[in-house]
Amino acid sequence: MVVVWVLVGILFIMFMILTHEAGHFFAAKAVGITPKTFSIGFGPEIVGWDRGGTRYAIKWFLAGGSVQILGMDPDEEISEEEWPNSYYAKPPWKRAIVIIAGSFVHLCIAFFILWLVFWATGVPVIGDSTKVGEAPKKAPLSSGKDVAGPGYKVGIKKGDVITSVNGVAVHNWDQLSKQLRKNPGKEVTLVVKRGEKTLAFKATLLNDKGVGRLGIERAIRMERYNPLVAIGKAGRAIGSITVALGKALGSVFSVKTLKVLFGMAPRSETPLMGPVGATRATFQAAQQGTAVFLSWIAYLFFVLALFNLLPLPPLDGGFLLVIVIEKLFHKRIDPHKLVPVAAVVLVILSVVALRLAMLDIFNPLKNPFR
Repeated sequence: MVVVWVLVGILFIMFMILTHEAGHFFAAKAVGITPKTFSIGFGPEIVGWDRGGTRYAIKWFLAGGSVQILGMDPDEEISEEEWPNSYYAKPPWKRAIVIIAGSFVHLCIAFFILWLVFWATGVPVIGDSTKVGEAPKKAPLSSGKDVAGPGYKVGIKKGDVITSVNGVAVHNWDQLSKQLRKNPGKEVTLVVKRGEKTLAFKATLLNDKGVGRLGIERAIRMERYNPLVAIGKAGRAIGSITVALGKALGSVFSVKTLKVLFGMAPRSETPLMGPVGATRATFQAAQQGTAVFLSWIAYLFFVLALFNLLPLPPLDGGFLLVIVIEKLFHKRIDPHKLVPVAAVVLVILSVVALRLAMLDIFNPLKNPFR
């Protein structure tokens, strides 16, 4: 099963890269810029063919793909015949379309997936009643450790409705939590409604840093919307994710994040994760059901889209920044001067990615979906 998930993960990463590059490719075609190559995979060619000035190829290492736009390489020699269809021969707005297209495709995919979730699968809505959603065998503590769940041990089941704790009636989840929290490590009497039956249980609560816990989860219902309403819901979800990611990206360059990266602060101080952590989280999301899994996939597409738009060479946002500067100051920036900047950025990103991979392997974040 693990092998299957690894293969699925590789295919997913390949799909993300290919759709991004396909966005650049089709945008370049649309504005009259020649894509010199469009490759599926990396390394030596398995098969390739030329058509319309573009070399199409399938390569041995099927882990993504690439597109090469005519004129973007500063050392590329361009003939007079090719120049009209090259990158720098086109006005800034056409070049900007080509640069933005990759991230735009990912934003569209993210929006479509979220629309599908709101319409077809529905989104989980946590109820406010005292109905039990799950009474798992293992309950996670705030420290990340899993222990035996008191609710499961005494026989509480999914669908049970807790009506009182130690004789105090509870009508919603806040009231139930309040009664449980104030009895850490103590035995409590629970009255439970199960269908037409009324049952009583005595459970010894967990002591989670001075807070009493029964180790149960709220009941969740799936709420679906009609296709038109789902469009608005998906749009608002995209807006919320954008705000959250904006704050998260700001924290990436904070002192707190640097301390976490260099082992000077607990991993829990920042939710930042690398590809290894994202892959693990994808498996964890899949265990939570279709809606959670698809929402996480949409989130990954959105993160990659915004990351690529950061104004740093050699990311797409770096090329976009150059276009804006050239437009404002009416002067072309020598691409060769960007090469050392791009090299420094690549080194920094590589170091951060390596450090995050080490953290994700040896000190992983706890399951974000529990």
